[in-house]
Amino acid sequence: MMVGFVHTLLLRLWRRLEKVLACTGSVSLDDEVYLLNRSPKESARLNAQHNFLVDLIGGKPIHPAIPIENITAIADVATGTGIWLSSLITAPKVHPTNRLYLHGFDISSAQYPFSKDIAPTHELHLSTHDMRNRFPPKHRGRYDLVHLRLLVGALKEEDYLQSMRNIFELLKPGGYLQWDDCDTTAFSTAESSPDPFILRMQETVASAAVNLGLCPTAPVLIEKLAKLVGFEDVSRQSYNTIDKPYLHNSARAWLVQVLRSLLPKSMLGTGEVTEEKDAVDRTERLVEELETRCRNVLPVVNLHVVIGRKPLSG
Repeated sequence: MMVGFVHTLLLRLWRRLEKVLACTGSVSLDDEVYLLNRSPKESARLNAQHNFLVDLIGGKPIHPAIPIENITAIADVATGTGIWLSSLITAPKVHPTNRLYLHGFDISSAQYPFSKDIAPTHELHLSTHDMRNRFPPKHRGRYDLVHLRLLVGALKEEDYLQSMRNIFELLKPGGYLQWDDCDTTAFSTAESSPDPFILRMQETVASAAVNLGLCPTAPVLIEKLAKLVGFEDVSRQSYNTIDKPYLHNSARAWLVQVLRSLLPKSMLGTGEVTEEKDAVDRTERLVEELETRCRNVLPVVNLHVVIGRKPLSG
């Protein structure tokens, strides 16, 4: 009976999400698709989720497959709050003898904590740029590493190829791409056989993504396009929380926070409520009920990392 209630409640939540995904395709910027928002609370959520996502792929922001000895310039595209770049400053140094030039780009500066931070060990800049357009000439061929994370809910499928070409241009010969992203299997549960509800949830998200022109299988497409534009040694590695007991509570909290961010916009977008405060209040009641009923349910979060290297010549 408990399982049935949980499934019913979750299905209600995801059906609301399906409606808003199918009905809305932009936020406030021309032709932009972004399923969350850029409020201070959302910025705090993005910062809070950073450590969880880094721990999920091994505990370091730069994937261990990428050699770090000669890295001096790093770009983070779709940087959001700049938290990934900032973590490079406070984490153990990429290389003790290197002074880092760090640059974050995003289509909106609404979540930037600052625009410039220069210290003896680094120079960090945050600027506005749409990755679908070529980057200014001064940035082309400048970076040893370009990082991206979680564009699955922000980039239309038709825009991935040009975006990948633009990213390729940012790199020096021999420079590396690291793209961390998920697909419609990002949420599942630790069960021996596929749960009908989970399958329905994944189908719902995939269908909504297609309706919006998003890509429900983003990591596979990213890997394919990385090879197409000329990256060498391209690989895609998958990570999940199922074999990491120390991340189980974090995975559960992450799912709750994602729902907390998505549902208010969902309710407003479908007309279920007309006032933002009502949407937030109703979301909190649903999330609290979900937390109470789902203490023994283990969400499994899946994340893929695509790595590629720009050729040294050609």
